[in-house]
Amino acid sequence: MRVFTLGYQGLSSDLYVRSLINAGVGTVLDVREHAWSQRPEFVKSSLRNALSGVGIEYAHIPTAGNPSKNRKTAKSAAQCLGRYRKHLTRNDACLRSLIFVIEAAAKTGKPACLTCYERSYSQCHRSILIEELLKLEPSLSPIHLEPYIEPKRRKTSVGSSRERPSSFHTAFMAPAYLPFS
Repeated sequence: MRVFTLGYQGLSSDLYVRSLINAGVGTVLDVREHAWSQRPEFVKSSLRNALSGVGIEYAHIPTAGNPSKNRKTAKSAAQCLGRYRKHLTRNDACLRSLIFVIEAAAKTGKPACLTCYERSYSQCHRSILIEELLKLEPSLSPIHLEPYIEPKRRKTSVGSSRERPSSFHTAFMAPAYLPFS
């Protein structure tokens, strides 16, 4: 049973949504403690509306979020993630909630995706969530989406029109995971 993860840090909302579409995601599970962002397009209501517009369901699971006290007082990512791991041992009900939604999404043929801010999976509490979810449901197959923006190409000769516009970007996805493969 596939489950995706995706952090929106550094991504445009367009690239974020297209990455989810390319992966065939049917449900986004927002695992932030508070579904708020300094980027308005990633605030709960805006994100829900953008996803709804392309047929992707949205659910906010605040109990799966890394408490702000952990994040704000940690001296390193490792300390923050260690604190989150301890937090989960005392608050593991969110894991069962996540499994329930992940299984329901899988039954529709459109897998779920855990999402939050941090782009780097290894530096994010999503990595801890996946580890703990795998203990409960070993059949999970986590896939970490890593969309990228292709760098602008320089012109190779005077007057060459081979340069791509700066707005060109792509959502990398292995062909096996594309909806039409």
